Amino acid sequence: MKNNSKEKIKEFFPFGTHFYREPSRPIEELIRDMRIIKNLGFNTLKIQESWCINERREGEIDLEKIEILIEEAAKLDLQIYFGVTMEQAPAWLWKKYPDCRLVYSTSEKHEDPTQYLLPADGKPGPCWDHPGAREAGRRFIAEVARRLGRYDNILVWNIWQEIGFWPMRQIPGSIGFCYCPYTLASFRDWLKERYGDLNSLNKAWRTGFGDWEEVEPPRIFPMVPSYIDWRYFMDNIYFSRVLHWKAEAFRSNDPKHRPVFCHVASPSIGSGAEWRWASQVDVFGSSCYPAWRPFHEWDYGSPKPGEPASKELSILYEVESISMTYDYIRCAAGPNRECWAAEFQGGPISTSLHLGRVPSPEDIRRWVLTALSAGIQGLSFWNHRAEIFWSEAHGFGLLNSIGNFTSRAKEAGRISEKINCYVDLFRKKNLSQPEVAIFINDDLWHFAQATGNNAASQLSFTIRGIYRMLWENGIWVDFVEAHETSSKDLSKYRVVILPFPLSLDDSVFKILREYVANGGALISEACPGRYDKYGFARPGELISDAKEVFSAEHLSLEICHEPTHPPRWTPIERSYGEIRPVTYFSGVGRFSGHSILASLYVEKYKIYESEPILLCDKEVAGLVNEFGMGKAFLIGTFIGHAYAAFRDRNTMAFLLSLLESIGIGQKRCGTLVCRERIGKNKRALFLFNMSPNTVIEEMDVSRFSNVEDLLEGKMEIASGRVKVVVNPFEVRCLIMEE
Repeated sequence: MKNNSKEKIKEFFPFGTHFYREPSRPIEELIRDMRIIKNLGFNTLKIQESWCINERREGEIDLEKIEILIEEAAKLDLQIYFGVTMEQAPAWLWKKYPDCRLVYSTSEKHEDPTQYLLPADGKPGPCWDHPGAREAGRRFIAEVARRLGRYDNILVWNIWQEIGFWPMRQIPGSIGFCYCPYTLASFRDWLKERYGDLNSLNKAWRTGFGDWEEVEPPRIFPMVPSYIDWRYFMDNIYFSRVLHWKAEAFRSNDPKHRPVFCHVASPSIGSGAEWRWASQVDVFGSSCYPAWRPFHEWDYGSPKPGEPASKELSILYEVESISMTYDYIRCAAGPNRECWAAEFQGGPISTSLHLGRVPSPEDIRRWVLTALSAGIQGLSFWNHRAEIFWSEAHGFGLLNSIGNFTSRAKEAGRISEKINCYVDLFRKKNLSQPEVAIFINDDLWHFAQATGNNAASQLSFTIRGIYRMLWENGIWVDFVEAHETSSKDLSKYRVVILPFPLSLDDSVFKILREYVANGGALISEACPGRYDKYGFARPGELISDAKEVFSAEHLSLEICHEPTHPPRWTPIERSYGEIRPVTYFSGVGRFSGHSILASLYVEKYKIYESEPILLCDKEVAGLVNEFGMGKAFLIGTFIGHAYAAFRDRNTMAFLLSLLESIGIGQKRCGTLVCRERIGKNKRALFLFNMSPNTVIEEMDVSRFSNVEDLLEGKMEIASGRVKVVVNPFEVRCLIMEE
């Protein structure tokens, strides 16, 4: 094996488990467990150091225990996925730099000197805009990189595990971090670069600052223009700068120049910050605990207190959640970075007194194959053995609490060995190119956060529902982010879907306009550009270019009731006639016979050259317009809600019919939804059966010389066909060689 470059990581599929963090089991037990992990078939161990444990006194860095574990792993040819936990800062740092504490908008300092990893890896930690704290952290990482960098079996450096500030105190009136002098000064410098001069800032924000030192973000009330820039700065710029200096500390001091890694707890669906975070590293990933919260509180079938959760829906939502998580992370990582399942559920969820179900071998197999189908290039379980400490105690482990084998651990090991028989296939980012993209706009995300009234949840929820309708019909999607794309980038997609687009900047809509003019198809939900980027209402209640692109004008807008009680999101009516009854749009013209369930908003339009496709009260509530060489569809409600909350199949049928009219078909093998990863002369075909019934299909494989089930081995080919049996709630992966 090569040991001196990033090429080493390409020689196998990293498949491992989190192994060590403090407080830990005795080192003798860890060394014993290491052999168990090796015997299971794993090739990688995750080691997580803690800054406060390893540098108890400034300048005295003790890595002896970690070095013993790395050396023992090397003897077994186990690779190390190594993470630093810098937010778990040592006591001397707080004493030396008392002003490095994060500050809430109410000017209160975040005081929490605890040195325990739980509940959140020492987060939120110090403010990294403090020059003394940042330099101390940089020196520590540099020494770790130099000292541990001499080991050949270090695979990657993880610089931030589950990026974020959480947990935060619930301080009345506070809108978050960080209002310390260092961050406010950094924010002003960024604004100067962004706007050039104070007059331009005042014009954009409609403020009256007379000096740059007067400029501050909002402290109490978020529904102001400055909030959009403030949240973008904190979520995108601040966190990216932290990732940058941590990454550079490793890159400058690691003699073997291993890849740098970071990951999120889960992607915030609707946020674009993940694209900026990924840009700072070589490997980007996400945690994934499928059985933790597969149900959103608004989901169809979401269990109420005292009610059992549906097995069928739970499994379906688990699988869809895994797929959406890694599709999102894969797209944020872009074509030049790897996508990993950075933490993956290995045992029962444990949160204080609430113990979750113990995953079965079937769960492990279904979860891992689903993640693999979404393009992951490495996986690490959390964790090898049941947790020992407080709120997570007795949970999460592949092994049991005394380190014995379990059936789920054996299944995970079997999967590891099988995946590594096809390294060339699974180490590459090689999914079939989707024809559909869902458009993500970070400024819209911040607008929704500031708006309150569940607006951010509405944005995420409609995306979730749209994704589900497409996933369940084998229509695979990418996510594209407004700040990271152009009309040329969008041109590889036949369809772009614009969800919950209430706030839109002219420059963003210009990209979409050019995309349509050049031959693309845009599907927009209601109210595109009702507000501008900074929350100002637009005359006409649509973005200025909408009249031309959609050949229509806004006519009216109402809120509508939901079809079930109690309501999920509908507000209490303040006065008579404020909220219209449950509403369905009816298809017209080429969509005659179709209907959709309206959710939250009902928007109607006055049309010009466009063609009506949906009616409500005999007025137009959906339309299509030929613009340039493409088509622009405008639907006057939020279609994702109808399926996610009520599983309204008429809404799904309408969306599928609309896509079919553009030439977008379903990817199926008979009745089974299927997805592919494509290699040079092999392809992995994933088959999904999320029903309670066994499905048997005969597949034409005449173009292939050999077909194997990834986990079960060679399949018999007769007259160019193979018979595939997919059990209830099962995912299978066929390896087909040309």
